[in-house]
Amino acid sequence: MTSKKFGIALLSLLVLALFAVAPAMAADAYSKNISAGETVFIGESGLNIETAVNSQPYISYWAPGTAFTDAPTKSINMTAGLMRNFFVDPSDFSGATGSWYQNTGTGPITGTAVLAFVVEQPSLGVTAWSTTGTSLDGKKVISKGNVVLRIDSNFYKMFARDDKYDNSTGLNLYVENPDGATLNKLWNGTVLNSISALQPNVQTWYVNNVSGASSTISTWYLDSTRYSAGEYKIWAESNLNAMKDNLGSVTGKTVSNTATITVDKETVSITADKETVVRGNGFAITVDAAPKTDYALWISGTNGSSNVPPTITVGQDDVTINDASAAAFAYKSGTTVIADTYGADRYAMVKTSASGTITVGFTTDSDTSDSTYTIRAQKHDLSNLQLYDTVKVKVEKGAVTVTASGDGSYYLGEEVVLSGTNTDSDDVYLFITGPNLPTSGGMITEPAHTVNPFGTAGTDYLSESVKTDDTWEYKWDTSAIGVDAGTYTIYAVAENVIKSNLSGRKYDTVSIVVKKPFVTATVSASTVAKGDKFYIRGTAEGNPTKGVAIWILGKNYWNGENTDLTKCAAVTTTVNDDGSFEEEIASGATADMASGQYFVVVQHPMYNGDFDVYVNATSASYTYVEGKAKNSDKINNQFVIWGSGKLQGSDAATALINAINSPDIDDTYTKLTFLIEEPWIRINSIGDHYIGDQFKITGTTNLAIDDDLIVEVTSSSFQPTEKTQSGEFSGVSSTVKVTEGDSYNEWALDVDASTFKADEYIVNVEAIEADVTATTTFNVLKSAPTTAPTDKPTTAPTTGPTTVPTTPTPEPTASPGFGVLVALAGLGAVAALVMRKD
Repeated sequence: MTSKKFGIALLSLLVLALFAVAPAMAADAYSKNISAGETVFIGESGLNIETAVNSQPYISYWAPGTAFTDAPTKSINMTAGLMRNFFVDPSDFSGATGSWYQNTGTGPITGTAVLAFVVEQPSLGVTAWSTTGTSLDGKKVISKGNVVLRIDSNFYKMFARDDKYDNSTGLNLYVENPDGATLNKLWNGTVLNSISALQPNVQTWYVNNVSGASSTISTWYLDSTRYSAGEYKIWAESNLNAMKDNLGSVTGKTVSNTATITVDKETVSITADKETVVRGNGFAITVDAAPKTDYALWISGTNGSSNVPPTITVGQDDVTINDASAAAFAYKSGTTVIADTYGADRYAMVKTSASGTITVGFTTDSDTSDSTYTIRAQKHDLSNLQLYDTVKVKVEKGAVTVTASGDGSYYLGEEVVLSGTNTDSDDVYLFITGPNLPTSGGMITEPAHTVNPFGTAGTDYLSESVKTDDTWEYKWDTSAIGVDAGTYTIYAVAENVIKSNLSGRKYDTVSIVVKKPFVTATVSASTVAKGDKFYIRGTAEGNPTKGVAIWILGKNYWNGENTDLTKCAAVTTTVNDDGSFEEEIASGATADMASGQYFVVVQHPMYNGDFDVYVNATSASYTYVEGKAKNSDKINNQFVIWGSGKLQGSDAATALINAINSPDIDDTYTKLTFLIEEPWIRINSIGDHYIGDQFKITGTTNLAIDDDLIVEVTSSSFQPTEKTQSGEFSGVSSTVKVTEGDSYNEWALDVDASTFKADEYIVNVEAIEADVTATTTFNVLKSAPTTAPTDKPTTAPTTGPTTVPTTPTPEPTASPGFGVLVALAGLGAVAALVMRKD
C-alpha cells in the first residue's frame, strides 16, 4: 500500500473512532467557550474549556473537608482534543460536583489554586401560579382567569456564560390540553406568546413576553372561547448543548415535573357531610366554587322562626362569623342575608382556598330544635346573583338508654352499676321514684330528697358526663340510701328536669328490686366428737366486704378468747362472690372443748358494711361486747364476754342476740347450736359366717363424716411361730370412711371369707384422728349344713303344684352385745383361748 493510501485509510479510521466515542455535539465545536470560573452542567457536550484549563495538563477536584495540600480526590488528564470538544461526562463528574482546579499533575497544589470551572447537576421544574402569588398546581382555575407559568432552574447560569450554548436553543415549555394536543404558544388577551427557547436569568423565573426581561410578567389568559374546561398538563424540556441527547429524559434535570391545572366554568356547589345529624353532634358543609373568592354563607329561612337552628362553629380559618358585609348583602332583590336568618352566629363571610373549596363546621346542642335547615352559599357579587347553591340538613333528637348491672334485683349495701348511652346531650341526669318517695323524683344518693334542677349539683341533682363514644356509667352505692325493700324506678334524662317535665325530652327508665341482706348458716354436724373438725357453712347476701362474724359460746368458752380483738367482731370469715362462706373449726380446737352444748351466732354487717356490735379488750381482766349506733358515735357497753363477771353459754348468746337486735344497730344474724361429745365407735352384731361367705361388718360413730377408721379382722389363733413352722394368716385390714347415717354416722367394711380358715376372729376398729377404739369377735365355720334328700312321692302326680319340703336354716349364733363391756368381754375370751392353746 502506498503511503498516501495508508494515510487516507488511517484518517478514515480516526474519524470513525471519533464518531464512535464522542457524545452528540453541535456542528460548531469551538463556539461554546468556557471561561475560568464559569459553571458547566453534567451532560453538556461540545464545550471548549481551553481557556478555563489554561493549558494545564490536569484538572483536579478536592472533596469537601480536604485541602489543596492533600492529594486530589479525583483528577482528569487534559489533551488538546479533549479540551476543545469537552463532554461533562456523568461517569467522571457525578459525585464530584463543585469546583475543579487547574493542576500541573495529579498531586497536591503547592502554590495558589486557580479555579477552572464549577460543575453542577442540572435542575428543572415548573409550576402554575395565580397572579396573587398562590400555587395552582393540581387546583381549579375558573374560565376567564389568569395563570402565570414559573420555571425553577439553575440553567440561568448557562445563559450568563460568555459563549452560552447553541444560539438557536433554550428551555422549551409545553402545555397539553384536555384533548391531548400539545401547545407551544399561549394567548394573553389578544397576544399569542411563544413558550419555546426561553432563557431564564434567575433561579425562579416567570415566563414573560421579552426573553431575559423578568420584570415583565406575561399571564396566560384562559379565554373560554380558546381553552375548554378540563385538565391541562404543563412541563419543560432542555436539550441545551445536547444534554437530553446525552443523559436521556431525566425528570428534574432534562425534563421537568408535570404541573396540572383544571379549568372549569364558574359555579357554586354546596354539600353536607351528613344528611341527618343527631342533636348534640356537629356537621360540616363544603363550598366548591371559584378559588380565593368571598361567599356569603347562612342558614336560610330561619328569621322569626321558633326553631333554634345550629350555629357556625367559632375559630375557623377564612370564616368570619357575623360579618357586616355578609349581613347587608342583598342576595336577591330587596332581601338581605340578615333578614333571612335567625341572627347572630348563623351567618358568615367565607373565602375559598386556592383550589376553590372551603369546609365550614356547624354545632348543635340540646337547645337546637329538631328540624330540617337550609344552608345557602352565594358569591358576594351583586352583578351576578345566580352564583349560589343550597343544601338541607336535618337535625334530630338523640336517644337515652339506661341499664342496671346484674339481674335487676339487689341487696341493700351492694354497688349497682348504672350505664347506658346518650346521643342527645353531653350529660345524663339521674333520679329515682318509688313507694313514698317524692313524686318529682328523688336523688338516687338520698331518695327522700326531692331533685331540684335549679339547685346545687351533687346536692340537689345528680348528673354524669357522657363520654366521646356517647356512653355513660355511674356506680351507685346503696349502703346508705335509706330505703326499704321494694321496687323502684331509675330515670336517666338528657336534660336537667323533674319527672313532670319529661314531655318532649329524651329519657329512659329501668326498674330495680331492692332487698334486705340476710344470712343463713348450718353446722356440718349437730353432734361433734372431741378432737374432730367441723364446719360452719352458709350464705350471706348483700356482698358484705368485711365478711361475717362467727361467735361460738359455751360453758367457760368463747372462740375469741385467745384472739387479739380490739373494736372488731369476734372471728370474721370472708364471703365469696356467690355469697357463700365457710369456717373450719379445727380438730385441735374441738379436742380442748369440754363436752356439752355450744351456741353459734353468725353476724352480718348489713347496709353500712361495719360490724356495729363488736368486742373491745379494754383491760387485761375483762373484754366487753360493745354496740355502736348507726350513723352515730354513741357507744353502749352491752355485756362482758370474757374475764371477771362474764356471761356464760346461753346467757352470753342471748345477750349478744339482744345487742344485735337493738333498733340502733343495723346488723343481722342467724343462730345455731351443736354438741361436743366424747368420741365413740360401735360395732354392730356380726354373727357366725362360713368359709367363702361375703358379708359386711358395720357400725356407728359420732365421728365426723369422711373421717378415716382403720378396721382390722384377724384370726384369734394368729401368733408368732418358730422359723421351722408355717405361719398362716387369716383376716383383712382396711381403712374406711365415716358416712352419713340416719341417727348417727355409719361405717362399713366388706369382707370376703373365701381365704379364711375356720376360727374365731377379732374385729378391731380404731379412729385415726380421735383417740377411740372398739373391739368384738365372730366365728367363721367350715361349711354350711346341708339339706337331707327327700324320698320320691308314692302317690301318682296330680295336675296341681307339688310342695317340696325344705330344711329350715339354723339361727345364727348370737354375737356379743354393744358397748365397752362387750368389747372387754371379747378381749377376755381371746386371752383365755390363747392360754388354752398354749
